[in-house]
Parts: sequence; C-alpha cells; structure tokens
Amino acid sequence: MLCNDEMRQGILARLHGYRYEHTLGCERAARKLAERFGGDPEKAGVAAILHDITKHLSPQEQLNLCEKYGIIPCTVEKSEPKMLHGKTAAAIAREEYGMPKDICDAIACHTTGKHGMTLLDKILYLADYIEDTRDFPGVEKARELARKSIERALLYCYDQTLTELVERSKLIHSDTIAAYNDMIRHGIRWRDE
Repeated sequence: MLCNDEMRQGILARLHGYRYEHTLGCERAARKLAERFGGDPEKAGVAAILHDITKHLSPQEQLNLCEKYGIIPCTVEKSEPKMLHGKTAAAIAREEYGMPKDICDAIACHTTGKHGMTLLDKILYLADYIEDTRDFPGVEKARELARKSIERALLYCYDQTLTELVERSKLIHSDTIAAYNDMIRHGIRWRDE
C-alpha cells in the first residue's frame, strides 16, 4: 500500500478550501481514468492527492523549496513561480512521503506536460484538467473526449491551454510545446470527432 489512511488524512490536512475539493475531485477522476485506460488506480489516486500539495505556497516559498531540493527553475518558471508547484510537490512526495519515481514524475509534469509522457503522467494531467469541480469553457469537451481516448483528450487540453496562453500573452513552457509536438508527431488528432 502506497498511502494508508493516516498518511492520506495527513496529506489532505495540508489542503484547504477549493484546493481540498479540487484535490478530491482530481483523485476521483484519476482513479476513473486509470480504470478506463488500464492504469493503476492506486498510483493514480495517490499522485492526485499529492499533486497540488505545495500550490498554496508563495513564489518565494516555491523558490526556497527549489533551493532545498536542488530544483533548477527555467526562465519561464522564474517568471511564473506558481508553475513550480508540480516540481516542488514531487520533491515533497519523494522526500516526505517516500513515493516512487513514477508517481513523483507524474506530479512534476502535471502542470506543463512533457515529451514522452507515461500513462500515469497522462492520467494525472488529464484528471487535473477535467475533475468535476472544474468549470470553464471547453471542460465538457475535454470530459467527452476523455470517455473515449486519453490521447485525444490530452491533445485537446494542450490545444486549449496553448490558445489561452497565447491570447493572454503569457510565456509558454518548453515542456508544454514538447508534449504537444510529441502527440502531433504520433498522429494524434481530436478535431475529427
């Protein structure tokens, strides 16, 4: 067992308000996606409850954790320190909770994606996007696609995220571009549905 009831309660006690509800929603979505697409529901659920454990921290606290755990932020992350919460949460999952590498890797890339994502990486990224407390334009389409194909749903999420970032004149993380390009190179499409 990766996470007993006592550990789970300790993790959830670190979350408050919307973040607590979002995390429980993400856990439910991750377990369902794992069951649907042949992943490990326990690993998916544990990754989900840990994925935002540092999101509430200030930019300086994120940078302090980076220094503590040897995380070197890229220029985009330095400009947008909230993006670091995936990497800092992964470090906490590893150091404080003894989580295995695959769970920590999924947590680390749940905000940006990356080239060559594993099934667990995809499950967590998508669960974070579509969990049932999310309410924004396009989320229903993502949920619809996720009922049929994790790859198509994931590509749709990248497409929407990239469009939003461009419209808002925001910096785009190179890992997000690499994840998008990786899926396109593999012939994934969502628009023909």
